[in-house]
Amino acid sequence: MFALLRALPFSPKAASANYEGPLIITKGGTYSGNWESKDSDVAAVEIRTKEPVVIEHANIRGAGFLILSQGYGANVTVRHTKGFGLPPTPYSSYKKPRRFLAVDVFSNVVVEHCYMEKTAGIYLGVEYTGNGSPGQSIKIRYNKVRDINGQVYQGKAIAQFVQFNYRGEVPYAEIAWNEVINTPGASAVEDNINIYNSRGAPHAPIRIHNNYIEGAFPYPLHLEQYSGGGILTDSPGTDSLTSTAYVQVYDNQLVGLGNYCLGIAGGNHIEMHHNRAVVAAVFNDGKPYHFWTGGIWAKDYYKMQNTFANSMHHNTLAVLGKDRTWRNEIFDSTFAAAAEYANDVLPDSVTKSLEQQEYKLWQEKLRSQALTIGPQQHP
Repeated sequence: MFALLRALPFSPKAASANYEGPLIITKGGTYSGNWESKDSDVAAVEIRTKEPVVIEHANIRGAGFLILSQGYGANVTVRHTKGFGLPPTPYSSYKKPRRFLAVDVFSNVVVEHCYMEKTAGIYLGVEYTGNGSPGQSIKIRYNKVRDINGQVYQGKAIAQFVQFNYRGEVPYAEIAWNEVINTPGASAVEDNINIYNSRGAPHAPIRIHNNYIEGAFPYPLHLEQYSGGGILTDSPGTDSLTSTAYVQVYDNQLVGLGNYCLGIAGGNHIEMHHNRAVVAAVFNDGKPYHFWTGGIWAKDYYKMQNTFANSMHHNTLAVLGKDRTWRNEIFDSTFAAAAEYANDVLPDSVTKSLEQQEYKLWQEKLRSQALTIGPQQHP
């Protein structure tokens, strides 16, 4: 048994045809429908219970948070659901980017077979309250994502496809088999995946694997400075016992990214291996990128003595810079970063065609595993 409370928006903006106004969930259960909020201060769907909630076969649109839970120890599963960002409106108190899912206290989060367009991705922060079992963890898998965008009214918030920013240890967490494509000028993404002061477990590390990530650019596009990129572990202001740790990053494809493809800015017991990074550093019209590009790097960026016992090995790198020279280097100020392999890719062969070939390889990989990503039709 469960109850629904459909809260009317306190904004004068009405819901569109075929979409209901914002939904507030106060009881566990399974919810399907179409919900939207055209007010950045009002989430399209808000979860106010720790009871298990499943949102499936839904369409959700929002000018701010699409699905939000704050302070309830959420146990939420979102599957076969489409999420779209609407034009942002003025907000109060703090920026409210169009997160597909934003949860600050949680026992279990599953996001599978969803589609996201012009949202600010998935944010998990503050505290994990689960029991450490595989059934109470984080699973973000089989999703299709287009144009991560952190725009807010008259500004921008930092946005990712996925950011972990919780404290404590979450065993068995997984980010896998997602297709993320960002286009120049339409996306406003920072790191596509950022693991920030968050930990897996020695026996069950965070596993980030078999994702296809294409595109990371400054916004507005004309800017020459850009600090985002591909997959990053980040750990400022924490000691070795609370910093990012126990993360495995492998078998991912990173294509056409600005700034960097793989990076360790802090943390320990992190392994990055058998990833592919291909960056031709040109736009579709043949013009070169006007911002920095790089392949893979590792550095104790914050000097907190929390960066050690890491390795980077057997990664295939074919990354050019805006000046058409190699950018495969590893910056290593804290440890021997193991082997790096360019696998016979020559600088003059790194073209847009080579980037396009990576997408074909990705599709072949999906077929070989008999996997279909994105929402499936309601049975």
